[in-house]
Amino acid sequence: MLPLVQMHPMVQPQLDLLGPRPAHVEHDLEYMSHQQRPQSHFTRPNFQNTDSTPRAFAIRTGNAQPAPSLHRITTTFLRSHTHDPNNNEYSLRRKTPNGTIDNGYDGSVAHLASGPPPLKHMIVPGSSRIFPTPTAASQRIPAPSGANVHRPSLSGPSWSYPSATPTGRMDLGGVEPLSSPSAASGGGPWGNVMLNPVAPADHTSFLQPLPHHSYHHSASSLQPLLGPSYQQSMSQAVYSPGGYQHQQQQQSAAWRNGGYSDYRSPVPLANGYTPQNAVVDGAFMPSQSTIHGLPNAPGLGQAQAFRLQPLDDGYARYAQNHPIQHPPGQGPESLSQLAVHVARGTGGDISSRARFKELALQQAHKAYNDLLFYLSTVKRPHHTRTGSNPITSSSKMVVFPKPSIGTSAGSSMIRSPPMFAEPAASYAQHLAQKEAIARGSGLHGFNRDPYTQRIQHRPVFSMGSPFQGAKSSLEIITNLCEQSGWKWIDGMLLGGCLHYGLERYDEALEWFRRIVNLDASHVEAISNIAATLYCLNKQDEAEQQWVKAIRLRPSYLEAVEHLVGLMCSNHRNQDAVHTIDYIQRTLRMPGSFVAPDQASETASEADAASSTAMRETKSPDSFAFDSDKTDSPEQRFAKANENSSAPGFGSSGYAIPGNENGRMVLLIHAKGNMLYALKSIELASQAFEEAVLISAGRQVQGVQSLIRRIQTVLSPNYTQSGLPRGSGRVNLAAPLLLSPARAKNTAQLVFSSNGGILPGLQYVAEGAHKKSAVSTTSNSLLSLAKIFQDAMSNGGLNTGLIRHPAGVGDILALYYLSLSLQESPSTANNVGILLASVQQTAMQTPSGPTPDMGIVASIPGIVPGSGLALALQYYYYGLTLDPKHVHLHTNLGSLLKDIGQLDMAIQMYEQAVACDGTFDIALTNLANAVKDRGRISDAINYYKRAVAANPDFAEAVCGLSTALNSVCDWKGRGGVLLEGGRYDRWHVDELGMLKDAKTQTQGSGLMRRVVEIVARQLKESRSWGRGALQEQSIMQLVAQLRDAGAGLTDPNIDLAAELRNWAGKSWEGSRIVRLVERSTRAAMRCRYIDKYVKGVSSGPSYRRPRPPVTLSVPSAPTVLPFHTFTCPLTAKDIRMISQRNALRISSSALRSPWIPTTVYEPPHPPAPYFKVGYVSSDFNNHPLAHLMQSVFGFHDPNRVRAYCYATTASDKSIHRAQIEREAPVFRDVSTWPSDKLVDQIVADGIHILVNLNGYTRGARNEIFAARPAPIQMSFMGFAGTLGAEWCDYLLADTTAIPPSTLRPHRNNLNLEDVFRDEAYAESEDWIYSENIIFSRDTFFCCDHAQSADGHKERNMTWEEDQRRRWKMRKELFPKLPDDAIILGNFNQLYKIDPTTFRSWLRILAHAPNTYLWLLRFPELGETHLRRTAREWAGEGVANRIIFTDVAPKQQHISRARVCDLFLDTPECNAHTTAADILWSSTPLLTLPRYDYKMCSRMAASILKGALPKSEEGRLAATELIAVDETEYENFALTLVCRMRYRLVQGPNGETYGEGVGRLADLRKLLWESKWSCALFDTRRWVRDLEDAYTEAWKRWVDGVGGDIYL
Repeated sequence: MLPLVQMHPMVQPQLDLLGPRPAHVEHDLEYMSHQQRPQSHFTRPNFQNTDSTPRAFAIRTGNAQPAPSLHRITTTFLRSHTHDPNNNEYSLRRKTPNGTIDNGYDGSVAHLASGPPPLKHMIVPGSSRIFPTPTAASQRIPAPSGANVHRPSLSGPSWSYPSATPTGRMDLGGVEPLSSPSAASGGGPWGNVMLNPVAPADHTSFLQPLPHHSYHHSASSLQPLLGPSYQQSMSQAVYSPGGYQHQQQQQSAAWRNGGYSDYRSPVPLANGYTPQNAVVDGAFMPSQSTIHGLPNAPGLGQAQAFRLQPLDDGYARYAQNHPIQHPPGQGPESLSQLAVHVARGTGGDISSRARFKELALQQAHKAYNDLLFYLSTVKRPHHTRTGSNPITSSSKMVVFPKPSIGTSAGSSMIRSPPMFAEPAASYAQHLAQKEAIARGSGLHGFNRDPYTQRIQHRPVFSMGSPFQGAKSSLEIITNLCEQSGWKWIDGMLLGGCLHYGLERYDEALEWFRRIVNLDASHVEAISNIAATLYCLNKQDEAEQQWVKAIRLRPSYLEAVEHLVGLMCSNHRNQDAVHTIDYIQRTLRMPGSFVAPDQASETASEADAASSTAMRETKSPDSFAFDSDKTDSPEQRFAKANENSSAPGFGSSGYAIPGNENGRMVLLIHAKGNMLYALKSIELASQAFEEAVLISAGRQVQGVQSLIRRIQTVLSPNYTQSGLPRGSGRVNLAAPLLLSPARAKNTAQLVFSSNGGILPGLQYVAEGAHKKSAVSTTSNSLLSLAKIFQDAMSNGGLNTGLIRHPAGVGDILALYYLSLSLQESPSTANNVGILLASVQQTAMQTPSGPTPDMGIVASIPGIVPGSGLALALQYYYYGLTLDPKHVHLHTNLGSLLKDIGQLDMAIQMYEQAVACDGTFDIALTNLANAVKDRGRISDAINYYKRAVAANPDFAEAVCGLSTALNSVCDWKGRGGVLLEGGRYDRWHVDELGMLKDAKTQTQGSGLMRRVVEIVARQLKESRSWGRGALQEQSIMQLVAQLRDAGAGLTDPNIDLAAELRNWAGKSWEGSRIVRLVERSTRAAMRCRYIDKYVKGVSSGPSYRRPRPPVTLSVPSAPTVLPFHTFTCPLTAKDIRMISQRNALRISSSALRSPWIPTTVYEPPHPPAPYFKVGYVSSDFNNHPLAHLMQSVFGFHDPNRVRAYCYATTASDKSIHRAQIEREAPVFRDVSTWPSDKLVDQIVADGIHILVNLNGYTRGARNEIFAARPAPIQMSFMGFAGTLGAEWCDYLLADTTAIPPSTLRPHRNNLNLEDVFRDEAYAESEDWIYSENIIFSRDTFFCCDHAQSADGHKERNMTWEEDQRRRWKMRKELFPKLPDDAIILGNFNQLYKIDPTTFRSWLRILAHAPNTYLWLLRFPELGETHLRRTAREWAGEGVANRIIFTDVAPKQQHISRARVCDLFLDTPECNAHTTAADILWSSTPLLTLPRYDYKMCSRMAASILKGALPKSEEGRLAATELIAVDETEYENFALTLVCRMRYRLVQGPNGETYGEGVGRLADLRKLLWESKWSCALFDTRRWVRDLEDAYTEAWKRWVDGVGGDIYL
């Protein structure tokens, strides 16, 4: 199975709220004014997406200020290459040899790919729109608080988590969409949304997209074939539409779009481009395109009423926002009313004109906002769900300016400040006070002038369309600017914005330049000039203007954001990073950074070592930013209050006010994303860490200090410890395992002194910006945790992380805090992945029932409080946040499959596929699961869908190949060119026809793709662990080896020099692990010799060496060792696949917390018998039990005492019953964890531990990797090399394993041998690294004499057997003619390859009286083989193939005698089936096709064991064991063509056929030798095995290596 780490975007179907309509000009005609709306409601017109051009840069309209801007702009990285053919997709998997590849969920990931991240780590894209901002730096609209959104909860009574409540929904204010037929008649599922028009005149209702709740990214993280895919959460501050974005537009979230007026729409950072290898999925920042109350990115979500909030007034930077409220009748209408007063001459001349000017500016703001919303709606792009063809956004970024003063047209429901208050904290409040005073003083009129006469009968608020409103407002502003002599900078800035919105770019540019002519340092105007130039396709000039603005005022972060966005849109991420570096250096406060925490075990504060240049301390901006040439009251107010005494100034470590800290967090977080995309993982982690530390208020020295604080306050004994909260002094020995309910309280506990609020954000006003800053902090934590998790799994150096990777406990602490700041299904997913790998029980169980326990109690096999139990809780908790989160369903399915809940796993995979029918990971996992359930046809369909979704997905390609071969569907199989056509000779093309490999110049088809995948993965594996041997780590490892006894076992070797020779070379990591394992084995022997031979009570410490912490758990190739049996691969490839799997097992086991610091205590010397442990999952009704069930009781009690460790529960079969009854010690350890089983083996004093599984289903190889016994060996379970240091011996014979296939260096005793035998690592021809015990006869054990009704045959005569055989033949095949010769093969069909089937058809064609008997094993294979036979050999031959069902074991053995000649499968021989056939005395023809494949040579060994040790037996062997396909066919034809039946009379008058010919003679030879041959003499086999045990132990004690020949 695969875990994740990762992730296809599960994108919900888009709600087409804005259906087809005429183009932009017609919308102008259709737009309804407030007066035109129905009394009860108005219907929102449907607009057509006439232009996908994104509108972008926010343009400023305020006067120049030295103060930092308050307006937010977010930039969205867009991905245009989610599917990269070079992605490495075989990571994060714990393979099992049963063919499944999706059960690992162990959190290990592969190193970073060279291209975009694996699909399990994709980022959901955001909108590419940005809008210019027409407001000065001193003005901002306060953000309203969001209302609750009801999420659908996961069905099922056992999960009691309430539905999550995101912050993204806008307050409807009592205005709800109607469900009437008229409301539903519009475009999209919601139709035309009805809004209540009864709102006051100063209340504008807009459509606000309602967020869907799919905040995951495309798949990445996980991970058994597709185990956990790692994810980063979709940010959900205010609104997170990332889940709606197309998977081809993955958002890296480098910039956040505010959901409200604080934020401009995002600056597109490319033509649909997103930084490669972005750390997280769409989690980092939501793609919100809201401008001044405008809804989010067009086309996203459901419609909802939205009240326009007052614009930012510039005062809010020093305190909370104070939006104003107009009394009835004092809204925008007051502008026209004041005009009437002016016309009547009833108002004070100067004050009325000033008031008119202010109200005109406010009204123009509202007109401009209406225009922006209208334009953004018209330009709204249509999005499609995941799996559809990609729709990329236009590369053109369109800019909308921003007005200079906040309109008073906010909702009347907004709280009002007191009429007379303390000195105004915001300019909006300042204006409100002035207006109240003016009204109270009777200043009602002013002198008439021509302008006021023109407007007194045309109320501005009642203008028709947004275009008319904008034009009317522009007319007013133009007149006022003319009257000011073009000195009114606020009006000019806003007028330029209106020109811009009306697409009069040249006029807009002229207006902005007028401002710069008056004030050359007016950075807002300069920035707007840049935005206008950009939209005039003058990008270079635009960039120059933004650079100019930044140089004038580095603290003007808005220009920084625009410039960075422009650079990224041109794929200049490095330049963008340098820009942010410049801002950091320039604004950094002297002495604001403390030295990193030197005690950090994870070195998470190590940025001082690698970013010295970024930590340069410079004085704040030295550029001049004096701009007094303005009559802007906003700027004069802001300038008077802008100084270093502003609240929280410098609290971030930068020379900015505290309310700007969130903005700096956004910038630095974006820098981290870009650095990650540039593969600067170390610098990216530092950026994320910096963002976290800013939000934490610089109260901790580094992230490690923060981690310790988290662990302290979450510690179960914290309240009893008496330690001060946050002291960071608690040293936790194991990771804290917390339920989701407890983890969500982390922030409250960690920042309790601040009321649970992030200290660094305490100065940021409540609202959208603060929510976004908190969300970004959560995402920075998530990114940092994800980087550390990758580093832990893959090694810090492989991932580009210089610092040592964090441990599980540290990573969990970061995830807990991230989750508490922002609930995220993707965070829950990643935590679940991590917890699933923790073999530990929670340290503390909450008192009383918790909502976490229900789901755990309902699933068998889960221990409450364990890592698996908590992983389940997090997966289900994540699904309450997003019931359609595809990766949560997938990873939960993988976990359930891994604990044996196959049907539940299938249901989860099916739900994942229902969420996203093109999610390759879920499809592949589902295919694996239904294949295990026996639904092979369904499995093939799912594999094909997965390959169609992602043709380069290794697991899907290999899974499809295996599934098709298992049913002999060879169309398109192709083949490989292996040793010039010696192997895999006959290929099959797309039409299903044969092609001779010897006439081909290269391989082809699906098989070639599989072999290429293997070659690529093995090539990449060479670099695993490279760089781990630095000088410090070398010296540490040498010291550990010395402590383990290397000075005694290898006194003459210079360990440091040898290790330096390995450093930086291929296979560095695997060599280190081998050395550690060899040292452990040598240390155990040293300990035994000291204690029991030398009698030394004190010696070395016998400490167990540990691999360097930078070494991770490596990935394993997609093709499993078991699959190499039928995959045409070279010896080197097969060897390396096994070695890689062994390395993965070793690396995982050696990292386990239960592994002791010293080697295990060796057993006492044998006295008088050896204690031999047999570990197997097959002590049930399984072929292994059939073959060995008597062995454990047959041991001589004076030589061997057998200890059987059954790792599976009893199936109550007779085989299990016999083993339990006869084994001296039988332990059912099926429910035991690994550490308990290992401890029991050590306590039992096992001398020799035998692995009866190898790489097969149910194996517990981690037990052997822990090295609990002095000698460990393997046999009978797996026909091949294990390639493992934890396997000392294989039991074989020279037929099964020719000596020529052994590694040349055969000594496997001490450390020097490891350094010497690595010289052969690149050799092509050898395959076995283990020492071999060569048996006298066949190594194969067969207990048929005791179990296969042997007692009934012992006294039977040859004639009786012939009569019995003929009778059975007639019963099975009554229609066969008497002279028919029956050829047979009873293997599973996956062992048949095209070359073998071609030989069988040729034999049938040349022997017309022959029939081929095969099994429906599986049933679907019959159809394909019959079709192939017809196409290759014709109908006549195809009709002579007979299929029967699989029979029960005893019947299967009994009826095998009906077959005249068993034709073996050369690619992978019959093993147990061969013994069954030979027990029935049926001759077996075999071909040991490969010298280096034991599975291809087993039948020859078994056949030799069944023949007598005589010349006749040796002659028979030469007639039944071929050397190539030609001889195989000739041997068969010779035997069957000379065979005939003659009918004879039996003693009772019955007639039966008596065979005549050499084939009949061979049958009689096998019959006569059955009771004396080596194969069926189980006691002989046990005696030889005991001799092997004795010799192996003697050699171990004496320190003698090499192979053993009995």
